[in-house]
Amino acid sequence: MSINRRDWIRQSLLASATMLVAGPHIAQGCASERPPKLQGKDDFILLNWNENPYGPSDTAIQAVNDAMKYANRYPDEQINELKEKLAAKNGLKPANFLLTAGSTEVLSLLGQHVGLQKGEILTPYPTFPTALRFGERAGASIKKVKLDANDRIDLDQTLDAISDKTTLVFICNPNNPTGTELPTDDLKTFCRKVPENVLICVDEAYVEYSNAGLKGSMISLVNELPNLVICRTFSKAYGLAGLRMGYAVSNVRNIQALRDRHLGAEISTGWPPLVAANASLDDPEFINKCVTKNAEGKQIVYDAYDKWGVKYNPSSTNFIYARQERFENDLVAKMRNKGILITKWPDMTDHIRVSISKPEHMRKFVEVVEEFLV
Repeated sequence: MSINRRDWIRQSLLASATMLVAGPHIAQGCASERPPKLQGKDDFILLNWNENPYGPSDTAIQAVNDAMKYANRYPDEQINELKEKLAAKNGLKPANFLLTAGSTEVLSLLGQHVGLQKGEILTPYPTFPTALRFGERAGASIKKVKLDANDRIDLDQTLDAISDKTTLVFICNPNNPTGTELPTDDLKTFCRKVPENVLICVDEAYVEYSNAGLKGSMISLVNELPNLVICRTFSKAYGLAGLRMGYAVSNVRNIQALRDRHLGAEISTGWPPLVAANASLDDPEFINKCVTKNAEGKQIVYDAYDKWGVKYNPSSTNFIYARQERFENDLVAKMRNKGILITKWPDMTDHIRVSISKPEHMRKFVEVVEEFLV
């Protein structure tokens, strides 16, 4: 019996290995430490985990409060409601979505999938490492393509680096930690050129903050490309990082394969994050406010960096990636001693990353960090 190659790819790309089911949901070593205790965190200005300082929205908070009386019930109806809303907003079907406890669950599933096949993850680097770390733990090899001189993803070099060993191409757009964004049409062309037997994961965690906005999403390619998986999260612009709400978008077969291997069987989320996400989608004014205030906070840092001659990337996210050469060594520790947390990953040898908080926090950051200029 013969089988159509395209149909075989659609059915088997994400169904050819059994997933691992253990491990932390956040990549270790990709962010600086948290305050020593939760109760005292208001004593710190948190500019290290790219959190939204304005969230959740009032409508989301009210929805969570109202939902708590149903915490004794499984949230099947809320799962279906959120899928239907996401589908309607994106011109897809509910079956195109997998709901997860943050997008890190999707990334860990994909990494494990590649690792258990002893496959290869190809990625521009530096980038968000969760899929890479889970892949390595499960046996995957990692192939990294250097960013260009402006810390931008080089799509041509990435395409040229695809080989017979490549199982997954991971693209974070806008990219974390560099904050740079790919032109929408260029990324669409790239996705169409990737061989059909190679999975593509596009992580769109910061798409709401990006210059292109939701128009820059690759969601329009979901039904066209059988090998495309998109990751989204409510942790960033929607301010729900502590409630753990994210989702994958792909063709129906891929979503079913991911769901079959999802440790939580799609109920790792609960009533509170589900109703918060539903309410957040109905509150575009809140998102618009957050994006506007984020731009205001970025400009405060831009102006200071320009004045001091600090080299940085104009950001399409809620953080700024800058060279550290104008600052003293051990800047992260020195800023922590001043009550401000910023980020420097182990691989960020020459850079720091500063999340954008409220304008008053960014003015305080500028005031304090100026003490450590060289």
